[in-house]
Amino acid sequence: MFISIVSVGSPKDEHVQKLTDRYLERIRKYSAISLKTIRQEPLTSNSEISALRKEAKKLAELMEGCYNIVLDKDGNTMSSELFANFLNKRILSGIKIMNIIIGGPIGIDSSVKQRADTVLSLSPMTFPHELTMVIIAEQVYRAFSIMHGLPYHK
Repeated sequence: MFISIVSVGSPKDEHVQKLTDRYLERIRKYSAISLKTIRQEPLTSNSEISALRKEAKKLAELMEGCYNIVLDKDGNTMSSELFANFLNKRILSGIKIMNIIIGGPIGIDSSVKQRADTVLSLSPMTFPHELTMVIIAEQVYRAFSIMHGLPYHK
């Protein structure tokens, strides 16, 4: 299975990018993975809805024909062990491409959440999308370490 972490907006902090890249490199021992970013729409006064819709249109193109997980604070929560089991089931089911979608600073349009196969929450707290990239990359790596019985998770 190919995993694509899709983010609205790219990391502005080089340390965040390096840490994300470190986890992506570790994951590549177990699965093909990439980080894709789409351009965050510029915001002007009263334009949030318009920006979210434009971002949603770009995300919809990437979602076509894939298994899509949207990260949202109102989604279902899972422990790391449950996430590892969830990921393993998707791998065994023959899914070819899985997108893990991260909204931008103003969130994610409801149409994207409605198209998702799974809406997942990392926490009821809200995180900056840059940190979310690191967190989800780490959790995917942790899931593979759990699946392979590695001591990383302990």
